Amino acid sequence: MGDLLLLVLPAIVLVALLWGIATALRPRDAGTSEAEKYQRELAERSARHYAAQVQAATAARARLEAATHPSQNQQQYNQQQEHGRADGLQSNRTWRGPGST
Repeated sequence: MGDLLLLVLPAIVLVALLWGIATALRPRDAGTSEAEKYQRELAERSARHYAAQVQAATAARARLEAATHPSQNQQQYNQQQEHGRADGLQSNRTWRGPGST
């Protein structure tokens, strides 16, 4: 029994020592902590909110532009209408002699 104890005890100590060294050298858990998850979620929500704000501002600017600057077709139509009125006013101001209609 004494000889068996002299052989098994150093083997158990050696296995325990190797297990301890392997555990110490093994990389730590690569998972993210709760704080890191919260920070990541907060950053994502902030980015989505910022993108929504930019989109809303762009839409508001487009509506403002549309309201203050008529489209090219509308401008052309307005110019034609003004040109037509100017021709009509000019023809009314032209002196016509007697007997003309």
